[in-house]
Amino acid sequence: MSPEERYPHLAPAAAAMADRDTEARIAYILRDRFVPHRQAEEILDELEMLYRMEDAVRPQGRLIVGRSLMGKSTILDEFMRNHRASDNPDGDAAVVPVVQVQFPDQAREGIFPEILSKLNVRLPVNSKSQDLRRHAVDLLRRVGMRLLLIDEFHNVLEGSAQAQRKALNSIKYLMNELRRPVIVAGTVEVLNAVASDEQIHSRLQPMPLARFEDDERFQELLAGFEMLIPLREPSCLPDPVLSSRIYEHTVGIVGNVSDLLSKAAILAIKEGEERITAELIEATKWETRKNDTKLASIL
Repeated sequence: MSPEERYPHLAPAAAAMADRDTEARIAYILRDRFVPHRQAEEILDELEMLYRMEDAVRPQGRLIVGRSLMGKSTILDEFMRNHRASDNPDGDAAVVPVVQVQFPDQAREGIFPEILSKLNVRLPVNSKSQDLRRHAVDLLRRVGMRLLLIDEFHNVLEGSAQAQRKALNSIKYLMNELRRPVIVAGTVEVLNAVASDEQIHSRLQPMPLARFEDDERFQELLAGFEMLIPLREPSCLPDPVLSSRIYEHTVGIVGNVSDLLSKAAILAIKEGEERITAELIEATKWETRKNDTKLASIL
């Protein structure tokens, strides 16, 4: 009997892990993972649409916005995995259709050194701003970039008002020069910075990534998690009673759900339970952080 037949409640990769030893299964549980859910799939579909669009004189970008631990970076990483770079041995340069960078924390020259670093280019430390900008744009053209993803864009708020304007102007410049969309992701606070610039505000359509309510969508999320956790018995996480118990501890924040279920799954393996129960949820001694409860009414 194949692992998929033996463990029909699991996705193929998780089923293949289910018969491994305790150490291997715990290591697998602790790995980063993308759990598909409706909000994430809608954002990925939107990014795919932008990726496939032809060049435009005035390309439209997107602003993925949500509180911490809602999975913004995980969604961007998943999109990157689906659009990997190619060495392109017969061409002049590698093909990098999607470039992903993080907006730097209080960096004087903004995003351009991050782009160059991501593409393995180092310029002298005393390079002028215009040189960094020119090299970044030229290189993005050479590698055939179709979509630029900028994560942690809320770091822009740590700079002065002048630095924030410079960062927003950089986004406009990149879209205008490359004629390709730019996607930025950040926490709720970044909305005010973007709204302060009418031109960039009109070109970065917000895509909110809201926390879950205690409803069928949350149960769908839990079903997705269950398929990826290599326990040998079904946990029936979408059961309304159990899902509500999980919701009480996590207030619908994806990162909290992931951490809680990982802890409970590890306990289930160590104790021979092989499924997540309400008792194991409580045994994790997970405490909802005060800040999570305070922010439960917003994104």
